[in-house]
Amino acid sequence: MTSLKYTEKFHRGKERIPGVVLSRTDKHEIIHGERAISKRLPSHLRRPTTDYDIYSGTPKKDARETERALDKKFGFNAFRTEEGQHEGTYKVKSNVNGETYADYTKPEKKIPSSLIAGKRYATLGYFKKHIRKTLKDKEAAFRHEKDRDALNRIRIHERKKVKPRTKVKKKLWWE
Repeated sequence: MTSLKYTEKFHRGKERIPGVVLSRTDKHEIIHGERAISKRLPSHLRRPTTDYDIYSGTPKKDARETERALDKKFGFNAFRTEEGQHEGTYKVKSNVNGETYADYTKPEKKIPSSLIAGKRYATLGYFKKHIRKTLKDKEAAFRHEKDRDALNRIRIHERKKVKPRTKVKKKLWWE
C-alpha cells in the first residue's frame, strides 16, 4: 500500500508519464494501438487513452527501463513491470492506482510504420487490416465494439482527406 504522501505526489505528476514513456522509445520500437491511430487523426476523431502500446524486440528489457525512468521521475517506487496476459508482453503499471501506462510486446512479424516527430508509429493500413482480422474472430468479441469504432474513425478521416488537385493545362484557341 502506498502512503498518502506518495499517492498525492503520483496524482500531481501523472501528466508527465507520457513524456517519460516517449523519451524511452527509440527508432527500433513501434508505437501502435490507440496512440498511433490518434497521432494520425484530427482531434475530433481521437479517443482518449492512458497507455502506450509499443512493439519492441526486447520487451522485458524496455519495460524495465521505462519503469526505472518513471520511478526516478517520481522519486519513489511508483511503478512495476509485470508479464502480460499474452506471451511476450510486459506491462508497466502504477503501484498507486494499478493502471497500465505502457505495454511492450515482441512483434510476430514486420509491422509497417513511418516516422512521425522522431518516433515510429504503425500505419493506418496496418490497423485496418488488423481490425478486419479481429472482427472476423469470434473469440475476440470483447474487442469488436472498440475495433469497429476505430475502423470507422479511420474511414471518416480517409474520406475527409483533401486530395491534391491536378493542374489541367488549358488549351489556347490558337493551339
